[in-house]
Amino acid sequence: MGERTEQVITLSLPSSMQHIDLLKVIVTEIVKETKLPEDIQEQINLAVIEAGTKSTQHSNKEEPEKQWTFQLILTENTLTIVPDDEGEEFAREETEQVITLSLPSSMQHVYLLDVVVTEILKEIDFTEDIQEQINLAVIEAGTNAIKHGNKENPVKKATIQFTLSEDRLVTIIKDEGDGFARQEVADPLDPENLLKSSGRGLFLMEACMDSVTYEDNGTIIKMVKYTRTPEL
Repeated sequence: MGERTEQVITLSLPSSMQHIDLLKVIVTEIVKETKLPEDIQEQINLAVIEAGTKSTQHSNKEEPEKQWTFQLILTENTLTIVPDDEGEEFAREETEQVITLSLPSSMQHVYLLDVVVTEILKEIDFTEDIQEQINLAVIEAGTNAIKHGNKENPVKKATIQFTLSEDRLVTIIKDEGDGFARQEVADPLDPENLLKSSGRGLFLMEACMDSVTYEDNGTIIKMVKYTRTPEL
């Protein structure tokens, strides 16, 4: 008998009704991966939205300092949804909103990151071209974390945290790999490296974002994009 494999996707959102749509979009995409009939998929979606609404309005009472979390556990034939109704205190500035997505290290889930980024960017005052730059940078960083950092090891997680504030979007991508030294990555613009793929993703991220820093031996990447040019 084969070993039962689980894929766990975790989504953490501020306790605000404005983020219920994001939960709905994520659940809709995930249930598409199951073999469940469409009417069952719709029932699951409705149940999750109801649970999220209940958690936000009643358990956390729409208190912005609290988060609510959903775990979506996929196996070959089932989808299990585990909500956290108690809420978690989260230290942050009053005007900040923090959204966290944790994904199994499988390239098949990268599209979920795209879905989340697209929804988040609707809430921030960025032009369309800036939104495209952010999306490219985040997808590239997430892909690197899964493919190069965690080497697509399904036991390891790639965690992406978005912090939204009035003047910026801060994205932190964390993997569970061995890390790397940024200065040792080849410059893709150097003529001798033009035919190599190494370094192109990092170059793209740094070109698209206002700030990119590498922490904890490169296993944590912090990217910042401002809604307006910061004062020096």
